[in-house]
Amino acid sequence: MSIKVPAPFAGISDLGFTAQYRAQHFNERQLDVPLLFEGPPPPMERLAGILQLLSGSQSTSYAWTDPVMLADGVVILAFRDRSVSGETLSDQARIADYVLNLVRPVVFTFLHDCAAIAHLRLSDVIEMRVSADKKRVADFALPLADIVQPNGNRLLWGVAS
Repeated sequence: MSIKVPAPFAGISDLGFTAQYRAQHFNERQLDVPLLFEGPPPPMERLAGILQLLSGSQSTSYAWTDPVMLADGVVILAFRDRSVSGETLSDQARIADYVLNLVRPVVFTFLHDCAAIAHLRLSDVIEMRVSADKKRVADFALPLADIVQPNGNRLLWGVAS
């Protein structure tokens, strides 16, 4: 399954990302979920630097990998579930964190951390396209306030490299 978010950052309509979920069994540790960002080189370079803030953030239930610039206009980052690090669900793992990481789309966690940790200003409306097996499952748009509050104050195109 993939979730495409075409223009999540305020002021930049040609920079977006896709979260890619791989198939897995329900009761195994969640696999890393890569987020692939594509856009024009200057804002992508700034975004790669800002995403470092996420990889250094402290959460007991998840982590972000270091962002990697694959090409001038392409950056990859991954969500890593830490709710059951070294444990299985039957070993008293934090089941609530595991379930939350499993059912809440990584897109929402990423957008929250962009606003709350990196202080990036997000678009007022977030569009998403959900696909599975190369077929569109759903297209929808949500007001940002339904995903995260408050919004960040740093414009991506206005941030120094």
